[in-house]
Amino acid sequence: MGSIFKNKFLAAAMVLLAVVSCKKTGDNCIVKGTVQGVKEGAELVLQDEWNKWKPLASTTVENGTFEFQLPVAAPTHVFLYAKNPEDVYANPYDGGQLKDFFLEPGTILVDVQAEDESDMGTGATGTVLNDAYQKIVTADPDAKEALWEEAISNEQTNLLALVYADDFYEDLPRASEIIDRLSPDLAKAYKKYISTLKKNMARRAEASASKKTALEEEVNLVGQHYIDMEYPDTDDIPVRLSAVVDNPEIRYVILDFWATWCMPCVESIPMLKDVYAKYHDKGLEIYSISQDSKVAEWKSFVKEKEMVWINVLAKSSSKVYKDYGIEFIPRVFLIDCRTGEILVHEGRPDLDAILADLLP
Repeated sequence: MGSIFKNKFLAAAMVLLAVVSCKKTGDNCIVKGTVQGVKEGAELVLQDEWNKWKPLASTTVENGTFEFQLPVAAPTHVFLYAKNPEDVYANPYDGGQLKDFFLEPGTILVDVQAEDESDMGTGATGTVLNDAYQKIVTADPDAKEALWEEAISNEQTNLLALVYADDFYEDLPRASEIIDRLSPDLAKAYKKYISTLKKNMARRAEASASKKTALEEEVNLVGQHYIDMEYPDTDDIPVRLSAVVDNPEIRYVILDFWATWCMPCVESIPMLKDVYAKYHDKGLEIYSISQDSKVAEWKSFVKEKEMVWINVLAKSSSKVYKDYGIEFIPRVFLIDCRTGEILVHEGRPDLDAILADLLP
């Protein structure tokens, strides 16, 4: 959404570097930071994950800086957000999240690279918990498990077990085992959060099992004829799928079911852009159907991401999702325009490899 920024902010919008200093003054913590890539005057909020996402403090960006003052009675896991996601240049569809880290006595340094969406997460150093956490998340995948085990066995970093257990929500016995390794004092101090965490993990495990069952029961439409549809594009002009398929210049059509709030869908956009650029002149068209409910944000996103193919909007209650058996997104179909037959029905297929054979 580059259009939401004035020109004077564009030069600074590529990088957000936040240096957060947390110094203990009695029971108070002072959090200071410098910011690039967040709109001047933007409101920043610290939220406590371990206390029902309670907002701990808020402040505004002034002259590229911000400051929080708040008490720290005990370490807690916090998230730094821009209250308005559109105030952040990069990745405004991630709810405005900038970083997560541990609020604890000491000096905390946070470095956010706003132009790198993969960086919109953990990245704090300077205190015991944050140093251990950062070491884990930046480690080679093969080394992470050993580092987690080392951290939760250490009296000083034992509290990391609460974050570690959350990774095992589909394996409740394993998650419970990790939580049970907390020291008795910590288990007592964080009793309420542990109870909430276990309930949430049970819900997520149930949802994951339901999704797995639905995917197993999903009817594959490969070999069947496509089902026609007509929905409005970003200019509010209805576009009928059959008109695209029947165009003699088009040989194959990719049907792409997605939404801006679906991260796997968003991660697939570069791949779609690549295949469109490579095969469009050879007879490929893309017909993307979004489930978004906020029309203006969807239009802005499509424009910002330069999704230059056909994009239409269909509410989640629309008939097309039943027609194509869409329970989850992303879902991708490939239609042969000569026969109307569906050749591919997958979540995220290797379209480049498929099209290389079809459109050499």
